[in-house]
Amino acid sequence: MEHPSTQGGLSNVERAVVFAKGVVMGMSDSVPGVSGGTIALIAGIYERLIRAISAFDLTVFKLVRRRELAHAWHHVDGPFLLPLALGMFSGLLLSANTVLYALEYAPILVGSFFIGLVLAALFLLSGEFKLRYALYFLLGAGVVAALGWVQPSNDSVTGFGLFVAGAVAISAMLLPGLSGAFILILLGVYETILTALVTFDFGKILFFSTGCLVGLMTFSRLLTWLLGRFHGQSYSVIGGLLLGSLPAIWPWRVPEAAVSAEDATATMRLVSPADYAASLGVDAHALAALLFVGLGLAVVLLLNRLFISMNAASALKASQND
Repeated sequence: MEHPSTQGGLSNVERAVVFAKGVVMGMSDSVPGVSGGTIALIAGIYERLIRAISAFDLTVFKLVRRRELAHAWHHVDGPFLLPLALGMFSGLLLSANTVLYALEYAPILVGSFFIGLVLAALFLLSGEFKLRYALYFLLGAGVVAALGWVQPSNDSVTGFGLFVAGAVAISAMLLPGLSGAFILILLGVYETILTALVTFDFGKILFFSTGCLVGLMTFSRLLTWLLGRFHGQSYSVIGGLLLGSLPAIWPWRVPEAAVSAEDATATMRLVSPADYAASLGVDAHALAALLFVGLGLAVVLLLNRLFISMNAASALKASQND
């Protein structure tokens, strides 16, 4: 599923495409249960992103010290990372007024759309799965399923706790199927981080950001090594993570003691659309949800064909220039 791309300068069109992918990644990372890594995988930039992040090493500092800034920039694939990072930041800002609004007023349709995205990602990854790696696939699915049984922490948040939360959450964001926002909820710091960002609590932001930086630098190197050394096994685990993420984005859920759809304090359980409607006395929007699953599938498959065509055109242009 990964589409090869030449590392180096990008055309204006390619920058715009990478920026757009970053926007979608940023929007998805703000939604508990949805992974930006899944979007990167769908967009065909997952391995390139991991390699670029892991390239922040001693070589970069040596190049900067020698004032070879152009070499340092290309060493970390800056022409790719910059528009992607700007897109992700824009997506995070945009999600405050779009995705989060849609989640509040149309959660079933949004959840159904994301289910379509995940199913499409699994379909595109199917060529990577081998029967001999089935155990790795089950391992990935089991990890995500186990997280669903973990109850959020109610412990008081310390600076060290924010550091650890940042390291763990950013590592989760790098893995398709694992939601960094969901991990923050489990660790009991989701609201703390959101409040710190809104109120500009730089102390808490610094602890959290430092943890993110450490986690990003260490875990990206591990992922690069795993993808290079155990490619088939790694993608089997990723496929399992994707499959295991489906319950986290399943939109039909009711409180254990069903009273209303707004009862957010009770433990939620997954139900069928019919049981959802019967328990809460509301429309399950099953037909519309099915259409949005199909829309998610269609969007990914069409974008995948577009990305393949664009990368083929870029490779042809590069070969002609050589």
